[in-house]
Amino acid sequence: MDSPAPNARPLAALTGGSGFLGSHIADALLEAGWRVRCAVRPTSDRRWLSGKGLEIVDVDLGSPVACQAFVQDAAAVIHCAGLVAADSEAAYFQANVHSTEVLLEACRETWGGGAGDRAFLLVSSLAAHGPAGLDRPAREDDPCRPITGYGRSKAAAEELVGRGWPFRCLVLRPPALYGPRDRGFLPLLKAARWGWTARFGGPMQGLSLVDGRDAARAAVALVATPTATGTFFVDDGRAGYTWAGLADALGEACGRRVRTVVIPLGLLKTVATVLRPLTRGGMSVLRRDRLRDLEVPGWVCDGSRLREATGFEARHRLGPGLADALAFYREEGWL
Repeated sequence: MDSPAPNARPLAALTGGSGFLGSHIADALLEAGWRVRCAVRPTSDRRWLSGKGLEIVDVDLGSPVACQAFVQDAAAVIHCAGLVAADSEAAYFQANVHSTEVLLEACRETWGGGAGDRAFLLVSSLAAHGPAGLDRPAREDDPCRPITGYGRSKAAAEELVGRGWPFRCLVLRPPALYGPRDRGFLPLLKAARWGWTARFGGPMQGLSLVDGRDAARAAVALVATPTATGTFFVDDGRAGYTWAGLADALGEACGRRVRTVVIPLGLLKTVATVLRPLTRGGMSVLRRDRLRDLEVPGWVCDGSRLREATGFEARHRLGPGLADALAFYREEGWL
């Protein structure tokens, strides 16, 4: 670990650092001058973390003793680890709620009563709030109405964070994320290279999209702002994208016109019912909770509170950000 002098730089303890968003948070922390301790599983792919002077430790997030050692001496804990796809609501709650509770208790036990200058940030999701359309983007003071097991587990984890701990507590709710290191947009960009994209028929008309690198910078801005507390959405500076706007951004990224094919939602549900047992849950778009995500007016959020509290501004527009993702896919041989 690169540490020129003890306590020369604040230490951040980060879970989920080997993942797409977590690895970008690790990079953003380093860029902002933090030392970083990353909790990983023994089976985690660590390629986004290696060679960067990070402290990498194997941590069982269900173990109070292990978590107390993990948060020792940390000025901030960023809990980014979580389960985003599961076959049961119980699995979501075990992974996303229980780990949050164990980490919070570990912070209280380890930091003691004089921990007001330390911060705990939970990386949650717009799914914890529930759907919101372009005409009324989600805001932090809205009541939560999650519609999926994943969203309900994130909302329950948020409730734990808000119980009144002796340290500063924060929740970041990103919307859909894309960018280098993410595989979620790989099928879209593959099709867009050939001039096509798809939209699903139904009521959904808009969604917010944020580059993972910007979401990572938002997390770091929150823990670095002593006056920031509570829940925050993050956006890229605009109030969501229509299907046409997404197609235009895909075209900008690929340098060609992209046409849209409409797939009826009923047809997708029928295909999902037939293929789900055959894929053993391997295709996320076929999962029941993901299909529910398409049956709403939109997934749009308003990130103005974050900007006002921290001065955060997104660096990446959708078109150039997707172009960066496309270049990354080429470099990695994913296309």
